[in-house]
Amino acid sequence: MPDYYYTATDRLTRKRETNFIAADSAQEALRELEAAELVEIVLHTDDVSAAISNMMPRKVSVKDDFTAAEYVSFRTMGNLGFFIYLTKKLYWQMRWSLLIGTLLSVSIFCTANDLERSYGIVSLSIFLFFILLPPGISLFTTLFSPSRKFNQIQEDFYWGRWNEVLKQLPKVRKHLPLIEARGREAASLAGLGRLDEALKTMEPLADDQQIPRWMYHSRLAEVYEYANQQERCLDLRRQAYEADTENSALKLGYANTLLKLNLNPQLAHQLIKDAESQQLSDLLQILVPLSKGHLELNLGHARLAFYLFVQAQNGLKPYLATQPFARLYSDIGRAYAAIALAEMGETEEAETLFQSALPRLEALKSQRTIERYRQAISR
Repeated sequence: MPDYYYTATDRLTRKRETNFIAADSAQEALRELEAAELVEIVLHTDDVSAAISNMMPRKVSVKDDFTAAEYVSFRTMGNLGFFIYLTKKLYWQMRWSLLIGTLLSVSIFCTANDLERSYGIVSLSIFLFFILLPPGISLFTTLFSPSRKFNQIQEDFYWGRWNEVLKQLPKVRKHLPLIEARGREAASLAGLGRLDEALKTMEPLADDQQIPRWMYHSRLAEVYEYANQQERCLDLRRQAYEADTENSALKLGYANTLLKLNLNPQLAHQLIKDAESQQLSDLLQILVPLSKGHLELNLGHARLAFYLFVQAQNGLKPYLATQPFARLYSDIGRAYAAIALAEMGETEEAETLFQSALPRLEALKSQRTIERYRQAISR
């Protein structure tokens, strides 16, 4: 079963801690946590991220590698913060060896004769090597670890740098679940206009029993999205949702595609409402105002929509420095906020805001959004 990370307070002791629990779904995890007398529960994992993590070739061990609290904190920890954190952790793990080495070095130079000291210099050099080893390991891990490389791949992906994604994927493929590696590859091929190749890349996964049907349909929907076949994308979002109707991430994904196409606002509203009725992970909770704002914008409620887009922007701020997805959704939110401002008659502010998001929209060929803004600003 996949692991779901959470922060919660013990009802009796009032102690608050971050930990994880194995469960079949986010809602099942929540029920088990409530049964264990935990309150004020914040889920840090949704069903999509839990499933992907569970399929990793090597799962991170929060017993041997990091604590659960550390694992969660990495989401907002930049390269410098991670380097300092890992250096301190390595020094702490080596503290007794370094202390003994220091005492021996001091003892040798205080009591040894000249010949012994010459050998002591060699020992000291070795000791200095071990003193410098932790920051060296930390620097290498920070710059060249698979997770950092994949973070860069995500950045390239969300900027539509498809050739760069295809170039870098082989370097981390063995560290990724099959659905993640092939899904990114196929979507990048689709973005380059090579849909037939993209579909062939995904085809072997269609009958893979290790991959949930909802995940396969969701990743295939992404392929058609970047191929600019939005109607086919919508159909696959529906199939993904119908394969797991309790999955909040799939509800929001289906709703967002409906909203992008400006179709069936009643269904989009119901999907968002159903998702909100469940306890969402902290990251999904941040994105809900973006969906609600898009709905209100489609319904003609520009002022309320703008307020919701600002709310989403504020929620994304802690993740902007470290998470490519946050920067993507921030740009999307600014673009729709600009449309709302244009419809409110605030054309100067709208133009400034839209220009800040335009490079992303052009990179991803988001012509629907660009055209919608142009129509709003010209009224």
